[in-house]
Amino acid sequence: MGEPRSFTTVGNSEDLDRIIREKVESRRFRFKDIDQLKTVDDVFNQYTIDALRELMNRGVVKEVYGPVAQGKEAKVIWARAPEGTDIALKIFYTTTAQFIRGRYKYLLGDPRFAGAKITNTRKLIEYWCRREFSNLNDAYNAGVRVPKPITFNKNILVMEFISYGGHSGVPAPLIKDAPPEDPASAYLTIIKYIERALILGKIIHADLSEFNIVNTGSELVIIDWGSAVKSNHPNAMELLLRDIENTNRYFGKEYNLDVFKSKALFNALLRRYGYKGEVTSDNEGWLLINGKRIIDDLT
Repeated sequence: MGEPRSFTTVGNSEDLDRIIREKVESRRFRFKDIDQLKTVDDVFNQYTIDALRELMNRGVVKEVYGPVAQGKEAKVIWARAPEGTDIALKIFYTTTAQFIRGRYKYLLGDPRFAGAKITNTRKLIEYWCRREFSNLNDAYNAGVRVPKPITFNKNILVMEFISYGGHSGVPAPLIKDAPPEDPASAYLTIIKYIERALILGKIIHADLSEFNIVNTGSELVIIDWGSAVKSNHPNAMELLLRDIENTNRYFGKEYNLDVFKSKALFNALLRRYGYKGEVTSDNEGWLLINGKRIIDDLT
């Protein structure tokens, strides 16, 4: 099976476009005077305003529009760079106790932050923001389709805005809300990205599911790399297997696909990860180890 030509369910694309546009328009604001932001969204406390002002002074951000996604630990804001391109600001909340309890263990096991002195909540969140930026860099440089990381400052991560259908300010929906036109090919794409992340990026997403994959209409993009771990993390292999199982569960049950057995795929990844020779890619982005793609090893 080759790469999918389109990931959008064609019959639903116009309705989905309209619904998403209406949702975005209902929440959109636009301010050049960032001090006014405190009056329209509670994520913009003084600490965050100061961090945003620094980014504007550095020429990273020109205008801020409005929120396009919200989670338990962060809110994603649509903004624009000085050159006119859309960018996303992932702003981490600075007072979330659940964030601290749930994420501290990831930092403790991350060799990149060994010896880090985390003295308060804001310092922890700054480390987490820096960590997601680093994880995105590793995945992006490995050839995984992720939001391109741009920079970070304090609790603000700046990255590429992943739009739906190329529409400015319209975020790409989750794959669970915009199913792929060719599920079998989409499944193979995610397997390809898992392998590239592991072997070339030495990184594992660690929270991969249908809630962290978006569909732009022409490609799938894996988002939310904050929980990702390096391959030498103490729990790396356990988390890799969980990513595989989640991927198989979604594509197998949702689309009734004949997916690879999780353990077989996991073991094939480990064998290929341990290979000491040259690793190349074919014209579809599959890694070639001993001249074989992972799907050749499995079939």
